[in-house]
Parts: sequence; structure tokens; C-alpha cells
Amino acid sequence: MDAYTFNALVAVGTPVRVFPNTRQDPPRITRTRSRATDLCHGLTVVHVDDHTLPYRVDQLDVLPDDFPVEA
Repeated sequence: MDAYTFNALVAVGTPVRVFPNTRQDPPRITRTRSRATDLCHGLTVVHVDDHTLPYRVDQLDVLPDDFPVEA
């Protein structure tokens, strides 16, 4: 998914489930803290709360707005 499509569907602050390394790792529940960006080599990334580096959009699942987020 490209950044334009992701940003049209997902607002900043939306709860997401992120998978730090692979989808076999335990996920973390957090929120997006930036709009998605397309990088020059074809990856689409977005920053999330409590993480310094961005995640590829294929490393996260978008959750409902009322989903409880870990503190």
C-alpha cells in the first residue's frame, strides 16, 4: 500500500498492532504518530508511539478507534 492510500484510510492517532521483527513475534498495541511516507526504494513507512524508527505499513494491523491502547 502506498502512502497516499494509507493516509486516506488511516488518521494519525489510530490504534495499530505492530510486529517488531516478524509476524511471529509478540505484537504491541500502540498508535500512529505520523502520516505514512513513501521512501525512495519503494517502502511505505509510518511512525508509531513509543518507537524511534518507523514501521513498514505491512508490519502493522489497523485497529478500531475505540481499541484499548497499552500505556
